[in-house]
Amino acid sequence: MTTSTMMSHLLLWAGLWLAPLVWAVNMQLGQILPYADCRSQLHATAAASLIGATIAALSGLASWRSARPSSADAGAPDETISFAGNLSGLAALVFTFALIMQGIASMMLTGCEK
Repeated sequence: MTTSTMMSHLLLWAGLWLAPLVWAVNMQLGQILPYADCRSQLHATAAASLIGATIAALSGLASWRSARPSSADAGAPDETISFAGNLSGLAALVFTFALIMQGIASMMLTGCEK
């Protein structure tokens, strides 16, 4: 497998593996950062969520764009590549929405409510 083929496969599935990974990291930061938010009023939890949402959205966009026929492999059928890219893009959209909602919630709550 060449480097360009491996990179195209990683981009094709980026929305399905990178967006959940970013969401899982954000969930862990959501347990740690509210204590810092309570002391300093920086809203670090909201910033982490919105940065994660940006990364998840970009991974979905990369998956969706890599499913175009011009970047498709000759070895796999176009329908399979299109399905994988669309599935990855939609999964990243779901995780982006979850990250945005977590960011909005952390802007409304200060972290001192516990």
